[in-house]
Amino acid sequence: MKKKIVKLLIILVAMVTTVFYIGPLVTTGEHSIGVLSGLGVSVLLFLYVLFFDKINNGVKNFNSKKSGKIVTSLVCIVLALGIGVGGFAFGNVVAHSKSNEKNTDYVIVLGCMVRGDEPGIFLRGRINKAYEYLTNHPESKAILSGGQGNGENISEAQCMYNVLCEKGIEASRLIIEDESTSTKENFENSLSLLKKSGVNIDEITVVTNDFHEYRAYEFAKRNGVSAYSYSSKTPWNGYMPFATREAIAVVYQIYIK
Repeated sequence: MKKKIVKLLIILVAMVTTVFYIGPLVTTGEHSIGVLSGLGVSVLLFLYVLFFDKINNGVKNFNSKKSGKIVTSLVCIVLALGIGVGGFAFGNVVAHSKSNEKNTDYVIVLGCMVRGDEPGIFLRGRINKAYEYLTNHPESKAILSGGQGNGENISEAQCMYNVLCEKGIEASRLIIEDESTSTKENFENSLSLLKKSGVNIDEITVVTNDFHEYRAYEFAKRNGVSAYSYSSKTPWNGYMPFATREAIAVVYQIYIK
């Protein structure tokens, strides 16, 4: 009876994980490391239930030897460290996903995928939030930051500029920075552009997706600027995969580099 309950709980966890991670794959064909990580965990859990007795007996026999216990202990230590660091990064991603709006002179809008000449779904959300912020804060100006990638007819910055102008935002309030290819470069290039114009700032509002705000915050801090979030909300069925991918990026780009 106890074994059946354990199996049932594992199956429930695997099913919930699948629901939260399969969304982007079904809706947009997205198969990033975040999606693959979540679905990979689900597959492993299902396989564990399927071969429950064989796996448990195999582990038991392996650990009956001294060398097996040492290997198992080392694997557990590595897994614990990985889960700890990854969990800390994921916790920071979630904690910074909420907006903490403040009226700043400048807002930076971080680029994302452009499909031909039109903004992709994430970039469209960021543009809408930028429009909302600029409308609510008529004295603020926006730096539109993003270069041109594969499959994009125009730069991400130019795409944002075009749409915001169509929405009625004055061109004089928009600054194009179209050389960046990463979050790190978004801040370095944008702040450098302001300094060349004789503008020095110590705070800025960041418009990007909620799951991306923490990494943006950290890169802003590295450039001597305090960052405030004005987030574009990610749909529930897409948040976990992208937040997971973001946590992996945070570990590598923020904690390791």
